[in-house]
Formats: sequence, C-alpha cells, structure tokens
Amino acid sequence: MSASMGNVLAMHIDLKRCVGCNACSLACKQENDVHIGGLWAEVYGIESGTYPNVGVRALPMLCQHCDNAPCKKKCDDLGHGAIVQRPDGIVYIDPKRCVGCQQCVSACRYAAISFNPQTLKAEKCHFCMHRVDAGLPPACVITCLAITRQWGHYDQLQATYPNAKAMGDKVKVLYSNLGGEPKSGTDAPTNGYPDPIPFHG
Repeated sequence: MSASMGNVLAMHIDLKRCVGCNACSLACKQENDVHIGGLWAEVYGIESGTYPNVGVRALPMLCQHCDNAPCKKKCDDLGHGAIVQRPDGIVYIDPKRCVGCQQCVSACRYAAISFNPQTLKAEKCHFCMHRVDAGLPPACVITCLAITRQWGHYDQLQATYPNAKAMGDKVKVLYSNLGGEPKSGTDAPTNGYPDPIPFHG
C-alpha cells in the first residue's frame, strides 16, 4: 500500500459515546446473514466500582483491516490466496477460495475471524463492502444508537481526530479514548483496557 492513505477507507469509533447496546453487532448479523453463533462485530466491556457508583466501559471490536494482515499472510503462505486486500484497504475472505482450514482464525490478533459450520468457510467483517460499493456506509455505522461510529477516508478521519489510536500498525479502525497503546507479540489486542469480556451472555 502506498504511503498516502488518501483513498483508503476507515472507521472512527468514539469510545466515550459507546453504551454497549450491541446494535452494531445485530446490524452486522442481519446485513451480512452471519451464521447462528457467529459474530463479525463483538462488543467487549468491563464493569468497575461498587454499587451505587458502578461504571461500564465498552469496546467494540471488529476486523481491523490491517495493512500487513497476519491472516492474509498465513493464507498466502499456505497457498490458498483466499484473503484479499482491495485498493481501498478493505480486507475480505473470498469464499470461493477458502478451503476451511481455519488457520486464519488463530492468526488474527483481534479474534475477528469466525468459522461458519454450515458453509465450512472462514468469515469476518468486510466493512459491508457491498454497501460501500453502492456509496453507502457499513450497516453498523448507520445503526449505532449513540452515534459512536464515523465512516470515511483514513487521512480525513485521522486529521479530524488526531489523538485517535489504532489497535496496531496502520489499521483501518481508529479509536478515541482507548487508553494505553497495545503491545505486539502474544499480548491481547485490548492491552491497556481492563480485562474486557464479551457483553453477549
């Protein structure tokens, strides 16, 4: 990918506004017909304090559409070539090429890839690229009740939110108010965020 990110699409998520309602997760499932038991957009959170002073922090998590995606590298190394990165930065799994080996699932640092037991294929967020190609934002963006998400070009979003952080290097999801920088290696992608757990029961 070129040094300029001007044509690269991205999403900004303001964590101060997220209330953990899971509308994004439900919109994603409905829009993309995500299999039963699967989630392409998860919401993690942690409760802190004691009654009556209890606080909740929410962290929406989806595919980060990494520039040097470990899932794509793993798939390419195996010779499948099922994970593709478009010129606009969107990383998607081509179901026609996926052989269901699930190696990409374990390669993802963000636990953003799921395995569909019905189709025997790997699946993940692709920023609703069918909507994007029609000039529309992803379903999670227009459904967010707290107006937490903003969709646009990476450079513009980064200029608008200069203090926003990414989970990793040159990824396409920017978070405001994230806290500590995530670390590489085996550290959780939510490093700096206190012990996140799924909001889904």
